[in-house]
Amino acid sequence: MTQKWMLITGGSRGIGQALVTHLLPEWNIAFTGRSEAGINHTLTLTRGLNTATWVKGFCCDGNDETRVEQVATSLIREFGAPAAIVHNAGMTLDALHIHQNAKDWHDVLGNNLISIVNWNRHLLPAMMTQGSGAIVLMSSVSAFKGNSGQTAYAASKAAMIGLAHSLALEVGRFGIRVNCLAPGLIEGDMVQAIPEAKLRAMRQHIPLRRLGRMQDVVQATAFLVGEGSGYVTGQTLVIDGGLSV
Repeated sequence: MTQKWMLITGGSRGIGQALVTHLLPEWNIAFTGRSEAGINHTLTLTRGLNTATWVKGFCCDGNDETRVEQVATSLIREFGAPAAIVHNAGMTLDALHIHQNAKDWHDVLGNNLISIVNWNRHLLPAMMTQGSGAIVLMSSVSAFKGNSGQTAYAASKAAMIGLAHSLALEVGRFGIRVNCLAPGLIEGDMVQAIPEAKLRAMRQHIPLRRLGRMQDVVQATAFLVGEGSGYVTGQTLVIDGGLSV
């Protein structure tokens, strides 16, 4: 495991940060973030972990292909092809559809979708030569269940699922698996901003009557990048407590 590594985009906060800190004991991890402060905070959280693996943080906007190429080239040169990629970085910019302009859509699609294309373009060839690998795209239950104010976000997350289906067909013969995760309401910074009364009402629409925990997403991700899912590709695993049923 000294060289076997994964890339986690958007690892400086939220789900991405939880993935870095919880998967690190089993994986060498390179992660990205859009601010040095966020990256340093994640690195600080990993310092107390008793692990022989390494972790490296990079300030990188996935929508900037030049920067993506720099980071990808550096990592491949030093560590070889990644064993896994978790495309987690994203943004929402929620607003009613009639209030969104083209720039809002470009920003959401760029961060949530084009960034995936950029990273894949510069990492996939090495993975194909390696003859193995796992790719996980962090979609959302919004891809299946409409949510007022999230037309751009939902469109980007639904597009991820179509991307994963087609990419799985293209790279399966190289031993590379491609799957999506679609979390529902997960405890974290975004949920903390919702008034408690509204949260109680939202829980009533979830069959399991609770919000998802970061660990729920971490364990599902660990499954999809691990050996236990060796015959799983082109699929979407929904983690929403039954919200979309």
